[in-house]
Amino acid sequence: MDIGRRMTGTYSCDKAAKYIYEHFEKLNLNPKYHYWEGFGDYYHQGFYKSQNIEATLYGIDNSNDEILMVNAHYDTLRTSPGANDDGSGTVAVLAAAYVLSQFEFNRTIKFVTFSGEEVGLIGSRDYVKKIYTNNENIFLDINADTIGRAVTAEGGRNMGIGGTEDSLWILDLIENISKEYGMNFKLRRYQIDRDADRGWSDYWAFLQYGYESITCWGSSDGDPNYHTENDNYDNINFSYLVNTTRHIVGALAYLADFENPYPQIKIVNPKKGRLYYKDRILLDFLYERTVVLKDVHIIAEVKPGNEKIEKVEFYYDDNLEYTDKDLPYEWCLNKTSLGVHKVKVIAYDQEGKTSTDQVKFFYLYIFNKSKK
Repeated sequence: MDIGRRMTGTYSCDKAAKYIYEHFEKLNLNPKYHYWEGFGDYYHQGFYKSQNIEATLYGIDNSNDEILMVNAHYDTLRTSPGANDDGSGTVAVLAAAYVLSQFEFNRTIKFVTFSGEEVGLIGSRDYVKKIYTNNENIFLDINADTIGRAVTAEGGRNMGIGGTEDSLWILDLIENISKEYGMNFKLRRYQIDRDADRGWSDYWAFLQYGYESITCWGSSDGDPNYHTENDNYDNINFSYLVNTTRHIVGALAYLADFENPYPQIKIVNPKKGRLYYKDRILLDFLYERTVVLKDVHIIAEVKPGNEKIEKVEFYYDDNLEYTDKDLPYEWCLNKTSLGVHKVKVIAYDQEGKTSTDQVKFFYLYIFNKSKK
């Protein structure tokens, strides 16, 4: 099916969305359109309207509300057919849905394809804001982008993969899956920086709202056809794409029934995308921007793994300010300040396993009162 270039908001983009929706529908995965609208970035100025497509394979363990997610973007630039960027990732999501829908798992798995990535990550940003507002419990997001090109023997046996601080152990898991099933890929691993100024794909929105994410990229061969008219079928190494997709599907299948031994911590106050005054919410912002006026209680909720929680540490601009060993885990922030600051929390269990979360906000407090 030759849909062609899929610039966000065009007929071809809508046609691709319909094709993806119908694929999910045939698999009985309860597909939904997620409609969004918003302004593009500096390089793609203007107002855009489009849709993401979400499909759900519901978990059979009703006591487990954790959700696994895999995503890719199906839109392209006007100048490119987008076979590798990101037709390859979209195909991986569709293939994962086809394979995994034939089984039952304890955790729910969501398969999501985004538009608006090439004009400023708009579709994913709007989507993640909604799941954050709805308090959906995302255990892990896996983002697949440009995973279909390799031209050398060495390049055909490796892939780039990054993880947020609490998901680095999953990179070990994927490496073990690669060895166990004879794929023997070399993973070019790195830790994703939550404090970076910007992101390069739809994983970025998940970082801004505090979710854990794994990013899967292509081989070390690179892609000189990226964002050009030459990013067509000839740019894809299909056997390589099969192998990168197998890594993603294998990780999803394993994690969907995995009993997590690690603690999980989440800052529930202040929430991202709000304006606070004296610890009260005054209004919601469009996206993740957060403003705090006067003092505020930093409140963290912790879900233990297989060990009890030993303590929770509260950091302000990477300086340890308070340690709490008892429920509820909270600290009153009332430092004199005018500017953007970061609060980070780290939970430790009795085996020393940790979990982290953080929130950045503009903070105004003009008096320094000494209190907990």
